[in-house]
Amino acid sequence: MTDRILVLLVDDDPDLRAVVASFLREDRDRIAVETAPGAAEGLDVLAERDVECIVSDYELPGRDGLDLLDEVRERDPDLPFILFTGGGSEAVASEAISAGVTDYIRKSGDTEQCERLADRIVEAVEQRRAEREAEQAVGQFRAVAKGASDAILSVDTDGVIRFANAAVEPMFGYEPADLEGEALTTLIPERHRDDHLEAVDRYLADGERSVDWSDVRFNALHRDGHEVPVSISYGEFTADDERRFVGVVRDDSERERHRAFIEHAGDVVTVLSSDWRFRYLSPSCESVIGYAPSDLLGERALEYIHPEDRAAVSEALGALEGDGDPPTAEYRFRTTDGGYRWLESVGSDRIETDGIEGYVVTTRDISERKERERTLASLREWTRELNYTRTTDEAAELAVEAVDDLIDAGLSGIHLLSEDGESLQPAALGDSVPMLFEEQPSYDREAPARSRAALAWDAFRGEGSVVIDELSSSDRLDEPSPAESLVLRPIGDHGLFVVSSPDPHEFTDTDVLVAEILTDHLEAALDRIERESRVERLHGATRTLVRAESREAIAEQAVAAATDVLEFSIVTVRLYDEAAGGLVPVAVSDPATEVLPERETFTPDGGSLNWAAFEAGELRKFDDIRTTDALDVDTPLRSLLIVPIGEFGTISIGETEPGMLGSVDEYLAGILATAAETAFQAEARTRRLADRTAELERQNDRLEEFAGVVSHDLRNPLEVARGRTELAREECDSDHLAAVERAHDRMTALIDDLLTLAREGDPVTDAEPVDLGRVVGSCWRTVDTRDATLRSEAEGIILADEGRLRQLLENLIRNSVEHGSTSSRAEPDDSVEHGSTSSRAEPDDSVEHGGKDVTVTVGTLSDGFYVADDGPGIDPDRREEVFDAGHSTSQSGTGFGLRIVEQVADAHGWSVRAVESEEGGARFEITGVESPE
Repeated sequence: MTDRILVLLVDDDPDLRAVVASFLREDRDRIAVETAPGAAEGLDVLAERDVECIVSDYELPGRDGLDLLDEVRERDPDLPFILFTGGGSEAVASEAISAGVTDYIRKSGDTEQCERLADRIVEAVEQRRAEREAEQAVGQFRAVAKGASDAILSVDTDGVIRFANAAVEPMFGYEPADLEGEALTTLIPERHRDDHLEAVDRYLADGERSVDWSDVRFNALHRDGHEVPVSISYGEFTADDERRFVGVVRDDSERERHRAFIEHAGDVVTVLSSDWRFRYLSPSCESVIGYAPSDLLGERALEYIHPEDRAAVSEALGALEGDGDPPTAEYRFRTTDGGYRWLESVGSDRIETDGIEGYVVTTRDISERKERERTLASLREWTRELNYTRTTDEAAELAVEAVDDLIDAGLSGIHLLSEDGESLQPAALGDSVPMLFEEQPSYDREAPARSRAALAWDAFRGEGSVVIDELSSSDRLDEPSPAESLVLRPIGDHGLFVVSSPDPHEFTDTDVLVAEILTDHLEAALDRIERESRVERLHGATRTLVRAESREAIAEQAVAAATDVLEFSIVTVRLYDEAAGGLVPVAVSDPATEVLPERETFTPDGGSLNWAAFEAGELRKFDDIRTTDALDVDTPLRSLLIVPIGEFGTISIGETEPGMLGSVDEYLAGILATAAETAFQAEARTRRLADRTAELERQNDRLEEFAGVVSHDLRNPLEVARGRTELAREECDSDHLAAVERAHDRMTALIDDLLTLAREGDPVTDAEPVDLGRVVGSCWRTVDTRDATLRSEAEGIILADEGRLRQLLENLIRNSVEHGSTSSRAEPDDSVEHGSTSSRAEPDDSVEHGGKDVTVTVGTLSDGFYVADDGPGIDPDRREEVFDAGHSTSQSGTGFGLRIVEQVADAHGWSVRAVESEEGGARFEITGVESPE
């Protein structure tokens, strides 16, 4: 804690704050002042700064000084708080004192009152600091004493034990409570008690010490009567204005045992002086670094450290008195032969005992660890390179080169399983093998017992490593061998890694570990290379698979890929047949036909492994089906892998030997099943598309036939009726004939719209860029718009079939003209579609259709265009119905005009909807329209 005092002055009078703050800073150099105009601001300062005293006015805006005091006490009950106020009363003063105010001082303009305030601030802060230091000291003492391994006793001047920690019990046999209140002489043998009491009286009288209080040694008295050799360090302190002594008692027998431990420890215990000179070395230094202790005493340690390591050692061990974890340094130390050995030193506390003064450093030899770290670092590099090998030979050569570099094993080799599985053939050999072996070693499966080949095959079939330190004396080999030290490690199901040396006991545990790690990485590399090779070939086969045109062809191709590419032998593809009620064999490999009985349908209740895997949708692998209740348990089939083909069926892969299918086989079979599923899905889509196409062709034929009937068989009688009507009008004119003519016109319009609907439903495949504004103008001139007004805001180029676009626009414009009249808005329902592509209203029919004063607007959208009018609009509940074929509320309308609009939009891939226009009329929006790039 610094001597400077930070004071928070809270007062709403800025002038008074400035005067008091200035005086406090000038009167006491050690006082620093932060100010605040009110309680809230003062609390903010308190939260941000380490304030040691608060001086506050009573009358503050919002909350008064006592409110501020309450909040301060909630945060810090002991923080000095002085109420410095010109207002208030005795009642306020009394309340302040009750609330825990440190002092209550009235304001005054003279310097005397300010000096009193400054004195009271310093006094209150120093008192609080002293109390805290005392509390901390007592707390620290009790905390240290409670957890200390040494016995700690506190004794008053009368020789009475006032405090004892828990360590007194194992040392003296007393519990702390049994000793507290007893005389210290309880622990002193009777022959020493008088001398002790005289020495204490003499010290209390003249203050002279007769012994060195830092290390007093004698025998203490145990509760059971035996004596304990101890050493005591004394200290004196004052508690509650009384003099007391504290003693730290250490069992010297433990020290002796510790000294014996140091003398016989494998690590070197040294004491270094502040100038790095050896002051003590334990005897083990000779076995660790080759020097006798006497050779190094007085020598500077840094002179023996490798020049490149001196700075790091000096930095790490140069501050042994610092707090925190003990400093550690790794460095090279010069040995007696001029070489260097890696050491690790850990610094500990300073000592001053038995005439030895300095810093304790414990040192051990880490040369083997450093070499192991170097080896493992190099191993990481080698294994990283293995990850990038592309062929089996490249991986094997790299592994042999690596083992020679890492553990100096040039007499080593990689032996891989032959294609027929009958021998382990050399794939890569160390440089020394040709010099010591007359021919490249290979190992036959059926070699005689206790031969090199039999030993190799035993290791290949085993789980872990075979390590032999002296092969010539091993009972596992009768055959002579150039190798003496031997490590055999199986490379999964690929082969065997042989690591050997002509010298016995050549390989350490670390060497064996390195060989095992390298072998495991080699196995992973060979798995990857095999998987990549098979996957590459499998991809070629799957391209043929997906081009198959039938389910049977796909199944046959899947079996071919499994046998020819993935080299499985017993393969069956089963497909689910709903009519058969289960999985039916569709394609079977030749070996499966030879080994297995005639394949049957596997049903849900048949208990087959195939159906269980298919139903679960999960790959299932069995190392030996004879341990299951499989249907094929009595056949030569042993290993079995079943892979579901989605919802279509399963691929079953088997071998006649147990445990023949591994993780790579699972992976590749999964790829094959996925490709087969994709092919079956494509075949199903193609079949459904063909069926749909045939059905559409049949529908089109029927539709074309219908259109022919409508065009020919209906038009001819209609034209005859028209002619007869004209003849009848010449003979006798009648109002009924006009109605007949209107009926003929409506029938003609219906026929035209029906033909349009029948023949214009095909998708647009030849869309071209079309100027939308130009087509709108052309359509307006084509349609009988009577007295309607066009407001064309359409612009831009769109992709469309221009003829069918005209058809859409003409129908929308005609619909607006005929049903958008502002003179016939009595019923909104009357605004639904009545027009068609061919109907033509008579001029005198304008009132009925309301086309005299309607305004039609054609505009552009972000992805299309719209046609709107200012007529009565369409009832929201009927906006979807207006596109239905035949929907009309007018006797003159066909009900097909807007259906044709929707049909033309669909043919283009557009969308059309009816909404309300800005003027309240009908608005048709066409979206999804594309523009040329």
